[in-house]
Amino acid sequence: MKKIGILGGTFDPVHLGHIGLAQAALHELMLDEVLLMPASKQPFKKNKHVEDASKRLRMIELATMNCEHIGVTDIELQNEGLSYTYDTMLKLMKLYPNTEIHFILGSDSLLRIESWYKGKELLKLCSFAVGLRPGDDRAMLRNEADRLTSIYGCKITLLVDLMKPISSTSIRNHVHYKESISGLVSEEVEEYIYEQGLYI
Repeated sequence: MKKIGILGGTFDPVHLGHIGLAQAALHELMLDEVLLMPASKQPFKKNKHVEDASKRLRMIELATMNCEHIGVTDIELQNEGLSYTYDTMLKLMKLYPNTEIHFILGSDSLLRIESWYKGKELLKLCSFAVGLRPGDDRAMLRNEADRLTSIYGCKITLLVDLMKPISSTSIRNHVHYKESISGLVSEEVEEYIYEQGLYI
């Protein structure tokens, strides 16, 4: 059976932490591919300015162009309304029949997932890969993963490779204050940000 990973987010902009998380999931779970999935609008960011979807998508295309088995899906951008993970996963399961789908998320999202829109149903729907940040309490997160597994029967893997401590917010601030973003995003994404005059 084919195995794919789905890494969702705003990606405003996509950075090397996102790519590192995708690569960790790809190798540790022995996935066939990982797809980065930019959201059209996220419920918890609906009152915040988010860069144009076509530009966020283009940055992901640039960031992944030299990454083997890592790509992008625009499935959530086809919906102009709010993006709910549960609804999207149902669509993906129809697009990828006979495929084991792993939803990739950060440790903070794991702790909140039951409160998401149809979060409890989502936990019964697919498998999960959790990226840990430096300083995360691995024992606590392992206990939480075990609790969710016992209740919902889901498969949750805590990735060994730690997420790079990079945030899209800090990158936008760096650009706004004319500070370097070298080493935070790929060279292609950095060039695109300056070409398009984003985040100034």
